[in-house]
Amino acid sequence: MATAEEEDILGRINEDTIDDVVGADIIRKHLKRVKARKSSSTLRNRRVAIRQFADFCEREEVSFDDISKEHINDWIDGFLLDEYAPRSIRTKVYDLSSVYQYLEGRGIVDANPIEDVDLKDFSGTKIDEYTDVRYLEIEEYEAMVEACSKLRNQLLIELLWETGCRASEAVSIQISDIDREERSINIETAKQGALSASKSRTVYYSRSFSRTLQKWLDRGGRSKYLGASSDGDGYLLVTKEAPSMAVNRVNEIVHKLASEDYADIQQVLYTDASGTERNRVTAHAFRHSYAVHRVKNGMPLVYLQDLLGHEEIEVTRKYLQFRDDDVAEAERKYRP
Repeated sequence: MATAEEEDILGRINEDTIDDVVGADIIRKHLKRVKARKSSSTLRNRRVAIRQFADFCEREEVSFDDISKEHINDWIDGFLLDEYAPRSIRTKVYDLSSVYQYLEGRGIVDANPIEDVDLKDFSGTKIDEYTDVRYLEIEEYEAMVEACSKLRNQLLIELLWETGCRASEAVSIQISDIDREERSINIETAKQGALSASKSRTVYYSRSFSRTLQKWLDRGGRSKYLGASSDGDGYLLVTKEAPSMAVNRVNEIVHKLASEDYADIQQVLYTDASGTERNRVTAHAFRHSYAVHRVKNGMPLVYLQDLLGHEEIEVTRKYLQFRDDDVAEAERKYRP
């Protein structure tokens, strides 16, 4: 049965944007497949993209199955004028492209109109307009660890720093994924497809983190939380209410520990169109930090690529944004 949101989307589509050739049942089948095979966030993004494009088609008085490359560019121009972030625009276009691929595969449309749209200028993020430096200095990381009054928060900060995993990957780690003898963790890669090399990868951690992990798993740290299973299995990160931590909770903890009342290293970069402040220190900044500090210590990019789970090394390169003094120091170090 379709949700209220799906019915709203399909209602808009049926009114004026799709003629008898492309019925709502096709869109419903596509959303059903996404729901079965993709994450909940992908399903949500796909619904939003369809709704927004349906609105566009209605304004332009054009049929959903009679779309050209120029229509897509006009749709993109609308987002640019509304100051959407480049990467957000790219995601919306990719979501819509998946819909048209589905329609093309069933002979509803002759071709996917998005295939020839140039998206090379939409790979950045809004934050990139305000800073080229996305990583934390070692001293900033240490300040955040010192600001932790809870062992769980310390474990989280050290985990992000030591493994370079995404917030969504961190909350998905189960105790059974950890090989404490090898000091390694099997990570289920959150992003599948063009940006990921495989469904899983192995990352490694230090003796220091091993001690924190021991306090959490063996000395009662984790068992104090109601969400922890009694058999010692389950998710690594738990809460008082749930057996696993929510992704947004990871960012909340990072933002809190970086704030002026704690480590005092936070910096507001800009305020987005919805009035939300966008900060320099985020959970994803730890992933940038992981990449930068390993390259500064001499790690070859091919190894870093595997550890981050990227299929294309160019994606890995984008994480390597150095400060001017880093570049100057490297030049002196490698000068003949």
